Amino acid sequence: MATIAKVTTGASASSALNYALGQDKAMHNDTERWLEEHQLERPDDLKNCRAVAVGGTNGIDPMIAKEQFKAVQQAFNQTQRQNQVRRITQSFADNELNARNPSDWQRANDLGCQLAQQLYPDYQSAVYTHIDGKNHIIHNHIIVSKVNLETGKKMQDTQGHSVDSIRNVNDEIAKEQGWQVIAPVREHQSQAEHDLTKKGEYSYMHDLRSRIDTVMQDTSICDFKTFSAALAKSGVNVSIRGQNVSYAFLDANNKQRRARGKRLGTDYDKETILHELERRTRERTAQQLDREDQGRANELVRDTKQADTETTRTDTALEQRERQAQSRKPRIDQLRNAVKPIADHLQHFT
Repeated sequence: MATIAKVTTGASASSALNYALGQDKAMHNDTERWLEEHQLERPDDLKNCRAVAVGGTNGIDPMIAKEQFKAVQQAFNQTQRQNQVRRITQSFADNELNARNPSDWQRANDLGCQLAQQLYPDYQSAVYTHIDGKNHIIHNHIIVSKVNLETGKKMQDTQGHSVDSIRNVNDEIAKEQGWQVIAPVREHQSQAEHDLTKKGEYSYMHDLRSRIDTVMQDTSICDFKTFSAALAKSGVNVSIRGQNVSYAFLDANNKQRRARGKRLGTDYDKETILHELERRTRERTAQQLDREDQGRANELVRDTKQADTETTRTDTALEQRERQAQSRKPRIDQLRNAVKPIADHLQHFT
């Protein structure tokens, strides 16, 4: 079925769009070789991109979406480098859309654009379709600018409500395609925990998830060491054991508790946590490169202005000398005219 794999907030629109387009970036998981083995070629205009199909809403050209997003941000004075975009990862089952069929690449992109248009009719969206996942499953990276085109106001984040709304619309699109719709599983809840939650009583599993969620909401945490240190301040010790991650803490009743990530749910297992931290590291690096590029650009502008100023000064000095020379010329001509009769007379006298 078509699923919403992840919904996150991006601090920088530029970084999110750069990653999704992946211009001049190598594909992951040996996808280049996989394409050759299956005699598949990317579209000519995307030969050097990770994306194999692109699209957008509200007039967005995904190849220049950075400039278009930025223009609207500047028009409404919404240029702060925080919470600029919403990122949605939409994935398709192999029996729905097959990565070995290039026509399905564009079909997936069209469905991503449909989802973005229905969810955010008053916002700019760019959609990038990838096939370079571990099992070459077709998936979309949908990047939505948070600036409303009509009001100029910023989109408000109510994370749980947003995810539910996105999944509901996605399910409706899947039904239209005749695909099976299965409720997503975010957490594993035992019957005992379910009963406690239903009664409104304390659940140490719910407590543990809340502590992890609070730490992960800090987008400056982008490596496992920082993640571990932040959790430790919340009273949770985290460790990686083989393919699993394990959490241990004292619950509200001062009882030692331990749980594996998989027991808490897929959002808390080793693969999901490390993948999110790696993504943040890539975005942080891209932001740093953006800042360095901007710094170099500003320095170049300053140098150009300084050179222009020096050239102007030189031109002004030359013009001044020329005016002085021009002002002396009439006096020289007058002297010549005065001296000439005397010279002629002396020559005649001689």
